[in-house]
Amino acid sequence: MSKVHIFWDNSNIHFVGLNKVFPNKEPGEEPALFRTYFKGLFELAHRNRNVGRAYLAGSIPPKSDKLWDHISKQGIQVELLKRTSENKENANDVSIQAAMLRTAVDNIGSSDTIVVLTGDGAGKAMGTGFLADLERVHKMGFLIEVISWEAGCNRHLRKFAEEHGKFIPLEHFYDRVT
Repeated sequence: MSKVHIFWDNSNIHFVGLNKVFPNKEPGEEPALFRTYFKGLFELAHRNRNVGRAYLAGSIPPKSDKLWDHISKQGIQVELLKRTSENKENANDVSIQAAMLRTAVDNIGSSDTIVVLTGDGAGKAMGTGFLADLERVHKMGFLIEVISWEAGCNRHLRKFAEEHGKFIPLEHFYDRVT
């Protein structure tokens, strides 16, 4: 039975939603009110298909933050990484891409689907990044789905998904994922 393997760039999904989509969908509302509904987003990603692996990388939260425990209880593997001294994310994308490639190698020959929640297409010219790695897993025979906000998706990543798999715009599911 084929499976879906889900790889989630939480900061990209959250901050594009907060900064680009929320102001248009809910003009005049306080940005502090924006929340990602993780269960709804996960359900959209798997759509009642058999989940092989679900992986999300994020930054270490304050001790009082229960967010990552909530996500883990849904069956999503959470990788927490320390922030830099400038309080910026450190290697989250690389962690997600490594997990995706390892999962692809472990499942070569299957008819599985790789689902990526991101809009980040940077690094292609250097052979790195989500787009370059999705091209690799597609060449291995995997089906590809990219779930992203249209408002913040790299145009090359979107085009690749549309031509070689599926592109699913989150704006169409705003009420289910926020």
